[in-house]
Amino acid sequence: MADENINRTVIKIALLGDSRVGKSTIVNKFINLDFKDDLLSTIGSDRFETKFTLKNGEKIKLIIWDTAGQERFRSIALKALKAVQGVILVFDLSNRDTFENVNKWIETANENLKTPNLVLFGNKADLDKTMWKVTKEEAEDFAQKLNMKYFETSAKTRQGLEDGFSSITNDTYNRIKDTKDGEGGVQIKKDDDDEYVVGCFGKKKKKKKKKKNAS
Repeated sequence: MADENINRTVIKIALLGDSRVGKSTIVNKFINLDFKDDLLSTIGSDRFETKFTLKNGEKIKLIIWDTAGQERFRSIALKALKAVQGVILVFDLSNRDTFENVNKWIETANENLKTPNLVLFGNKADLDKTMWKVTKEEAEDFAQKLNMKYFETSAKTRQGLEDGFSSITNDTYNRIKDTKDGEGGVQIKKDDDDEYVVGCFGKKKKKKKKKKNAS
């Protein structure tokens, strides 16, 4: 029988970007939920988790935070950033403003995280290119200057999603393994259900709240 107390590596990433760029549909499609192009805007943040196999064959838990792009929910969304190790910046290829606002989201990531691992998604690549307001060359040049990888993605067709999530998850894992202490990601001890956040962002121990006894 497998040891029930064995620690499992967990990687946490978050999606940042303006409202309606497709962050929620990206997450839903990636974890094989039904595609819906009429999803309501996220309020605060939503948490998803899925099993993920790294390139080295190790199986991990991947936790994905889908954050709100609307200003009035920003403070709630930022709470999800406190323990993540990677950030996917998302813009809409058919909306120039969302691309220009990526700089704002990079500032948000840098203000809330220490040396975050960033990648850039240009979403809605399934649209006819006559509707695109940002060229592939422009987005690639922008990403390269900031040492980010760039992926053209579609939440409708899954284009670029596997490669994009694989890139940030594996790169984040490798960055953590290369830290001085050599410990990786988030580890969950099943015996006391404590959660340890280890690696690029220091180490914190967070106890889950106990349920109150019924009166």
